[in-house]
Amino acid sequence: MRGKNEDKTMAGRKPLPTQLKLVKGTARPHRMNPAEPQPMVAVPPPPEHLDDAAAAKFTQMAELLARHGVMTELDAGALARYVVVWHRWLEAEVEVKRRGPVVKTAGGNIIQNPFLAVANKCLAQMGQIESDFGLTPSSRSRIRTAVPAETRDPFEDYLNRGNSA
Repeated sequence: MRGKNEDKTMAGRKPLPTQLKLVKGTARPHRMNPAEPQPMVAVPPPPEHLDDAAAAKFTQMAELLARHGVMTELDAGALARYVVVWHRWLEAEVEVKRRGPVVKTAGGNIIQNPFLAVANKCLAQMGQIESDFGLTPSSRSRIRTAVPAETRDPFEDYLNRGNSA
C-alpha cells in the first residue's frame, strides 16, 4: 500500500517550462508554477565527448535556442543527446543512400536495410527532443510574436550598475 507522501507517477502531458509557454503565447497566470527555477538564458559550451561535427551542431542549436530564450546551461544534456542522435542519423542515412532501403542477405534473401531502422529510430528520438525544445511546427503552432529573451552578461550588469546610481 502506498503512503500519502510517496512519489506518484503523474499521468498526462509533461508540463512545459514557463519560458516556452511565454514564447508559445500559452502562459496563463493561474497555471504558472511560482516555485519553478528560472535559470539564465545561456549558450553553454559543447560537452567534451562530442566529435567536431556534433560540437558544431551543438553550438549552432544552442545559439538558436538562446535567441528564443529557451536555452540554459541546464539544457546542455538534452541538447547533447539531440546532437548525438542527429549525428547517428546522418551516418545511418549515408549507409541507406549507399546501399538502398532494401539489401540482400548472404543467403540471398531481401530484407530492409538495417541502417534504415537505425535512421528511423533516430528520427523518432530527434522529433521528441525537438518537441521538448519547441522546434517542431506543432509544438510552436500557437506561438505569438514575442520579444526573444536577452542573454545577460554578468560583467555588463556589473559595469552598468555604477551608471544607474
